[in-house]
Amino acid sequence: MRGRLESPRAHALLANRFRMVPVHGSDSESVHPSTALMSTLTLQSELLISTNALAVLLIPKSLTSYQIYPELLPTLLFIPLAVGGGYFLGHFDKSGGVVLMDAQCPPNPGPYNMRYVGVGHIDHILCNFVTIFQTSFDPTTLPFSVDFLASLAALVAFTFIEAGRRNRSIALAFPAALGILYHTLSGAIIFPLFWLALILSGHHRLERVSARIDRANAEAAFFAVLAGFVLPSALMFSLQDPIVTALWQPFAMWMWVAKTGHLLFRPPSRYHESGYWTVQATFIFTFIISAISHIAILWMTWGDLVLLKHLYVPPISPPDPATTSLTLAAHVVLQWDAAFTFCSSVVGTLWFARNAKQVALIALWSVIASVIVGPGAAVSGVLIWREWRLNGAPEAAKEKIN
Repeated sequence: MRGRLESPRAHALLANRFRMVPVHGSDSESVHPSTALMSTLTLQSELLISTNALAVLLIPKSLTSYQIYPELLPTLLFIPLAVGGGYFLGHFDKSGGVVLMDAQCPPNPGPYNMRYVGVGHIDHILCNFVTIFQTSFDPTTLPFSVDFLASLAALVAFTFIEAGRRNRSIALAFPAALGILYHTLSGAIIFPLFWLALILSGHHRLERVSARIDRANAEAAFFAVLAGFVLPSALMFSLQDPIVTALWQPFAMWMWVAKTGHLLFRPPSRYHESGYWTVQATFIFTFIISAISHIAILWMTWGDLVLLKHLYVPPISPPDPATTSLTLAAHVVLQWDAAFTFCSSVVGTLWFARNAKQVALIALWSVIASVIVGPGAAVSGVLIWREWRLNGAPEAAKEKIN
């Protein structure tokens, strides 16, 4: 055990420090008073240093060498976030939103009781989603819905780009399946688990060789974002038609079709050079659409704190079922979905840092940017910096920033 006093070096240290100081008038050699005072002060200071050194020696090795398992912290953070997201999404049921939603769908003759694909169970599920989204197009809640999907583009793009990297983890290899999960089960539950999987798989610590993405996969991911997510979202908001809204729901599948089709015409075997600039263009694009959407809403609501709170701050307690409208219930469930989706993503980006200074800078950037340009732009900004560090920075600069 560390800290044994039997060490010869420790004995020598003690013997050296505890030598007696001669006193004037004794049998020993006379010493000037100032010299005695200086010797006493020196002895006291050296005794203090020696005591501290011995205290360190006496600390058990098990305490000085203790380290937290790298898997523990993200697990303790993201699992509760996923559970919390599921809990607050339950407000939709507690507020009576489920009852109000079911009243619009089969077997009830509601406005969204339509034949979407001709299969009863699927039509019923689509009716539920269409009801929530069509209700969110109400003028009092539409700005938030637009901002939510504009910011979500950054995370959608991120999942498809990570799947195209050379040595990507198997946990990140199926972005379309992930998209179906976070759309049907909600991003509030799935995105905390996604970030946990990304961190536990070591994907946050990629090196240049492992992080490389070829031009074909980078272009296919960008095309998938444009054709499979951005364009359908723009059509849904502009037309506000139930059929268009129903067609938007499997956007992850449309993205997979777009990416697969693009790779057929521009395969990696022919376009195998680096896709760095295409990846950066993708994240710059998601930054811009998120920032434009968020700033436009802040401009429209400037000075109206009540409206801003209504748009962005979800209630902690579920609304009263006796007075809740379907519009309010749908808005609250989307607010909580967005809150946990982007909270987990902002926290997840902290793992891209290599030191405490970078952690502090990413945290500061994320807080300020989320307020001014939106959480999607905040995440995009971190992803742009990360991509530069992985594939754009010269080796000398990488050593300096790491």
